[in-house]
Amino acid sequence: MKKSLLVQIALIYLLPAGLLAQFTYRLDSSIPVLLNSDTLSLAWAGGFNAGQFNTIDLNQDGIDDLALYDRMAGRILTFLKTDNRYVYAPAYEAYFPEGITNWVLLRDFNCDGKKDLFTGDVLGIKVYKNSSPPGHPPAWELFLFDTGFSTKSTVLLTKGFTNKVNLQLNFDDLPSISDADGDGDLDIFNVKFVGAGTIEFHRNFSIERYGTCDSLDFERITQTWGGVTECTCGEFAFNNESCSSGGRQNHAGGKSLVARDLDNDGDQDLLFSESDCFRVYQLINEGNNTSPLVTTATAFPVANPIAAFPYPTVYFEDVDGDGITDMLAIPNIFYRESTFTNLKETLWFYKNTGTNQLPQFSFQSPNFLQANMIDVGDNAVPAFFDADGDGDFDLFIGNYAHNGRASVAFFENAGTRNEPVFALSTDNYAGISFLNFTNIKLTFADMNGDARSDLVFTASNQFGLSTNLYFIPNTANIGLQINAADVQSLNFPIFANENVSVVYVNNDSKPDLLVGKSNGALQYWENTGTLASPAFTLINTAFLGLGSSVLRQNLACAVGDLDNDGNPDLIIGDQTGQLGVVSNFKEATAAEPAIRNIVYNELSEQYQPQNLGGRTWPAVVNLFNTDKPTLVVGNITGGIHILKHDETTLLPDAPQIEIYPNPVVTDLSAVINIQVDRPAQVYIISSTGQQVGTPLYLNAYQSYRFETGELKAGLYIFRFIIRGKSYARRVIIR
Repeated sequence: MKKSLLVQIALIYLLPAGLLAQFTYRLDSSIPVLLNSDTLSLAWAGGFNAGQFNTIDLNQDGIDDLALYDRMAGRILTFLKTDNRYVYAPAYEAYFPEGITNWVLLRDFNCDGKKDLFTGDVLGIKVYKNSSPPGHPPAWELFLFDTGFSTKSTVLLTKGFTNKVNLQLNFDDLPSISDADGDGDLDIFNVKFVGAGTIEFHRNFSIERYGTCDSLDFERITQTWGGVTECTCGEFAFNNESCSSGGRQNHAGGKSLVARDLDNDGDQDLLFSESDCFRVYQLINEGNNTSPLVTTATAFPVANPIAAFPYPTVYFEDVDGDGITDMLAIPNIFYRESTFTNLKETLWFYKNTGTNQLPQFSFQSPNFLQANMIDVGDNAVPAFFDADGDGDFDLFIGNYAHNGRASVAFFENAGTRNEPVFALSTDNYAGISFLNFTNIKLTFADMNGDARSDLVFTASNQFGLSTNLYFIPNTANIGLQINAADVQSLNFPIFANENVSVVYVNNDSKPDLLVGKSNGALQYWENTGTLASPAFTLINTAFLGLGSSVLRQNLACAVGDLDNDGNPDLIIGDQTGQLGVVSNFKEATAAEPAIRNIVYNELSEQYQPQNLGGRTWPAVVNLFNTDKPTLVVGNITGGIHILKHDETTLLPDAPQIEIYPNPVVTDLSAVINIQVDRPAQVYIISSTGQQVGTPLYLNAYQSYRFETGELKAGLYIFRFIIRGKSYARRVIIR
């Protein structure tokens, strides 16, 4: 497997430079997004759900910036603090180590003024030293621990009963790393790896033994800190007593700890949360640091305690710039655990109205930062259509669920074809939530042969089961008019985490399907039915060689002519959050090596892959009226990124009309492809001046396949009526 991966990487770099340059993009945040007339300052930052909140000086200007690690997406999001507000700065994300696993805590362990990085590992904890040169982006070196023998350990060690051992954590745990005893070096609290839910304390003896804080020399002082045992959600045993009958004795599920002196008495208290619980509990130390004693556990904070999402974890940072440390709470989850979990509001902000020594936390907002983003919760799947027939694209976004049901958010384009502006019109377009679906993934295509693009989507029932492919017919000649009650099933069952793309694969004028499987395969299903009544037959279980793979899962794809060469290209997303492009996919024999170095990094001045949010759903759309379209990417954290091609030119003011092939040889299966860049009504006129058939109604940028049928050979005029003006194209049928 390693050899194969190396070969793939080598092939990517051997691709011709000209081919790579055809697919080059920059993350773009220029399109204004309006919510109730307010402009969202972080609209295109991509959303987040389980973002572990850490501050770090990214650009070394002396001001702490922000690095969020989202467990659901497995990605770092970076923000610069400018004029006391956070500005999305994605270029810094690539400068964090690839070895990040499960969690991230940024702490300065060697007292050099630069925060280092602690993260998870299957064997415990890894540490990366911040080795950033002055004036440069973050750089990291893996810290190696002395085993006491001739070898080094890549994971953090602590002295157990006699010898040094890994400080092992449960996979889902988050430890507390801070200076607990006030001697200047970092200590660690964690819940015992196996056995009862007691708390371990590992003291760092770096200062005592070496006079510096950079050695990370740990010893386990106790496995029963404070004499407290967590039994089950909200139930604790004290004084080293066992849990009551029926209480949990084993360490099950994740545990999170945060150490802080909450009552200003000079010793460390703990905040405790677990994966099965919606509360954070404060364990007040009634003893001291040497002899801790805990006899109570109460919900925290006392005023307006956290209770909105599972496995809440708290972080203490000054986020409003007043010099006093505030508190943020966010779930520490890997995946959505309930359709009723509100992932649109997961970062709770509590302002500290007290002091750093004796804090008082006052609840301010349930969606700090998120309120300024497009964030629909999770599984943000974008699609574009000129819904109001005004010649520009409007934005639709499906989601997984909100209050138990999925919906479709509709952002009307209130700008122009060249300069879009999206304004949220409704978060429940056409009342689709009342269909009682979850996990709506949408697109637009003609599924009933009436030459109108319909709203097509996959969805599951409210329990996440019985997923199928549906469409709602569009009854408008120009634009979009649907009635959710008219939803129709296409009888195409899939699993909930699989993805369907409607694609014309074999050029027979009928829409086919490409299905991204959860195991990484891409299936091709040919439409063997009719235009009015589609039916799909499996043709290839590994289309373009994309079969099952542990490195590529939950495929989603889109098709578009990205480089304006007249041939459709295939864009692939998967659980890595990275995109791959297959040039001219209908002529390609294999999808790998796909082109992945497509996102420009302004700091490194190179094109590279980039995690755009864990699982991703790409869409192709000409948002800026240019000769090359834009990639719009939705992700598992509920947000949207825009990738604008960096070598584009504006199209002229005159409408762009494409008709091909021309001439066309007539027979019963001959097809003429028609596309315009703005809504049009089309009349077909024979050489004798007679109108042939009924007018065609074309939406902007939507390909229409006109079947010549039994038209006789000859010259025809296709007359396009666009905004009251007439444009003619000659078509020869032989």
